[in-house]
Amino acid sequence: MNSKKSQLLFANLLIIVVLIVAVLALHRILGDVLGSSLLLDFILVVASAFAYIFLAIPLTDSFLTSDKKLKTMIDETLHELNTPIATIEANISMLRKSIKDEKNLKRLNRIKDASQNLTKLYQSIEYNIKENIEQIDKNTFDLYQEIENCISKFQEIKDEITITNKIPKTEIITDKNGFLKTIENLISNAIKYNKKNGFVHIYLKDKVLHIQDSGIGIDTKNLFIIFEKSFQENPTTKGYGIGLGIVKSFCDKNKINIKIDTKKDKGTTIKLDLSKIIV
Repeated sequence: MNSKKSQLLFANLLIIVVLIVAVLALHRILGDVLGSSLLLDFILVVASAFAYIFLAIPLTDSFLTSDKKLKTMIDETLHELNTPIATIEANISMLRKSIKDEKNLKRLNRIKDASQNLTKLYQSIEYNIKENIEQIDKNTFDLYQEIENCISKFQEIKDEITITNKIPKTEIITDKNGFLKTIENLISNAIKYNKKNGFVHIYLKDKVLHIQDSGIGIDTKNLFIIFEKSFQENPTTKGYGIGLGIVKSFCDKNKINIKIDTKKDKGTTIKLDLSKIIV
């Protein structure tokens, strides 16, 4: 639960507590004067309901207005950031046609790589901001094709590791960006902790997505803490150890049950139960 929801919930609880105390006090005072009756109880209940509406609606409206203003500001800012990125990429394409010198082409390629990294950073910031203000849209997409796209991103770093995608045509509906980020993290780990000439098999069985590798496995004593942020089984491995924390967070939000089968030096299989998001 984000801080805004917590604040709104606390404010509503505070109003309710104050009204309950006020009603009890009025009931005691008026009961002593008029005597206790069902009519008095009814009047106090109705009065307290109107008082709650009078106090709670402006409070809720202020929170919703704040969220709308924040969303508008974010949309405008992200749009402004997107414009210079598009301009840089357009000019790179134009310069590439006229530059023939190898040295200058390498410099142009470095600019292009930096622009692509900036685009990825922009997309990541956009997603994280929208996630925190709960403006994430759900999309319907083909599981096989999107995992195939994820695999293609690792072609240059997988070395001799074979990655297979045996998923049949299957449509799912969920937060697409968050799902792809989850899959990319899992494939990245399967490659990172694999063995030379190893494999990564990705397949669907009984609506459960399996990502199986032939890697070094996970020590069973670490299975209880593996999803904690900054956890790394091997501290010498490159990275910050937050990947599985991201995976667990996404799965919890989208009601995807996650299981890990692992054997030391034999490999690991990550299982994601997609039954609640398969169309």
